[in-house]
Amino acid sequence: MPEGQSSERRNRGGGQQRRGRETPQRDRRRDSRGGEAETGRSLGAPTGARAPIGLDRARSRAGAPPRPGREAAAPPRPELPEDEEPQLPKGVRREIDRVIGKNRRGREIALALSIGAAAIEEERLDVALPMLAWAKHEAPRIAAVREAYGVALYLEEQYPAALSELQAYKRITGKVDQNHLIADCLRALERGVDRVVDAAAALANADDAPEDRRAEAAIVWASALADSGDVGAGRAVLRKYLARIGAGRAEHVLRVRYVAAELAERDGDAAEAREQFLTIRAADPDFLDVDERLASLDG
Repeated sequence: MPEGQSSERRNRGGGQQRRGRETPQRDRRRDSRGGEAETGRSLGAPTGARAPIGLDRARSRAGAPPRPGREAAAPPRPELPEDEEPQLPKGVRREIDRVIGKNRRGREIALALSIGAAAIEEERLDVALPMLAWAKHEAPRIAAVREAYGVALYLEEQYPAALSELQAYKRITGKVDQNHLIADCLRALERGVDRVVDAAAALANADDAPEDRRAEAAIVWASALADSGDVGAGRAVLRKYLARIGAGRAEHVLRVRYVAAELAERDGDAAEAREQFLTIRAADPDFLDVDERLASLDG
């Protein structure tokens, strides 16, 4: 349901989508390792440019819902409005009807998914998580449910559970369009740079994937290499991406340039860092702290 999350619904520059289509991503942290990443969206996945990517360590939040396990109690049925119809892409609704049936239960699952996806866009994870946890328990074979729930868990920094859901989505669909989030979960969980690179590269090199998500994948890929000690290899990944995409003012392109500038600075290449920051400022003078970064280089 997250449709092209280019990471990117959350993509931070991406607009918020309507219920049942994309989910908003929150502003990400500036981080040379993952830059500001976003999560993808499909029906319930962020696709925009605002999602948090490249967090350094997995951590649990107090009060966060536990990851469901085989022995975990079924999540309670959330309160669902009787006077509201699910707002989902036709393909998702057809899939629910096919797997669950055109009945009251199918409508309730579709409505929970619709509300959960909209709540992600509105950054109401307190609403999204219980809705989607119940929908997943009731309909674990619906790809859009696993995707949306995985995105919500990712945004809540519940990386082990998010990884499980997003990998389930990938197995069901055969798609790699959420691999930027999978790669970032692997990175946060310190599962090894090779696994991070494999997941990120599969999306970054996918010609049919949303461009904003490909950008996020390139950022995670480059950041993982740089953090492993090979800053030059990380720079090469971003250089290749920028050579392919060419000039552009889209937020995901500026994010790639920002991380490229950070890695250049880490590599002692002040001239390249300055060039990238100047290009960003020319496209968007208010982008992150670009003025401060230039002042620091010139000072």
